[in-house]
Amino acid sequence: ATTPQSEGGLGLKRVCVIDFDVHHGNGTQDILCSTYDPRYLYVSLHAGGAHINGFDDEDSEEEEFRKRLGGSTTEGIYPGRCGDSSPHDGVLNIPLGKKVTASDVGTALISQVSPRVEEFSPDLIILSAGFDAHKNDPLGMGGLSALDFGNVTEVACQMAFRSCSGRILSVLEGGYGVPCCRPRDDIFLPGNPDDQLLELGDDLPDGMDDPVPLTFRQKLSKCHAEGFLHCVKEHVTAFAKCSNRK
Repeated sequence: ATTPQSEGGLGLKRVCVIDFDVHHGNGTQDILCSTYDPRYLYVSLHAGGAHINGFDDEDSEEEEFRKRLGGSTTEGIYPGRCGDSSPHDGVLNIPLGKKVTASDVGTALISQVSPRVEEFSPDLIILSAGFDAHKNDPLGMGGLSALDFGNVTEVACQMAFRSCSGRILSVLEGGYGVPCCRPRDDIFLPGNPDDQLLELGDDLPDGMDDPVPLTFRQKLSKCHAEGFLHCVKEHVTAFAKCSNRK
């Protein structure tokens, strides 16, 4: 997007990436903002925080207190401490604690993200949209409904209208709450009910099985009521509303 038009790019001066997901987007941050670059603003809302992942300074008073309470610096939320702080002005990392909730996401969007995006004044906003913070996702680290994801999208669209004439696009990251494990005889092969096999189609090699443990299947069963596909629908619906906005 920021590549000059003479080289086949769009020639944009500033691009903002807003990433919402249980996990911090360490790869995106490393690619765009390993060092400060005035062309990019990377924003990430994710689970985590120093009180969960540990402190960078092993000798700090906070880390010593954590150790006394039995906390371990090696335990935390993937990918670890990289999203617990913002290394420079081109990054706004917002760790939301052990569980991503709708109220925390909403507060962060209004009080922190929106002012920073307007100050940055991007030519384009890109959403890196992850849905593993859904309340039925088997990770169990989120509390958002599908409608909440639609609301997040609408808020992002409002930022785009205020900052860059509505120029916004979305890249779907996915989620784990896909309702693929409905326990029906025509889907699951007969066998041990605690370790049934999911038929993945004719393209699957004969010697390759996909074991679906009972406990994981029980988690995924909730996604038939509402899961990843419902989140995507609300996300896309919100985009459609924005595109029709005059």
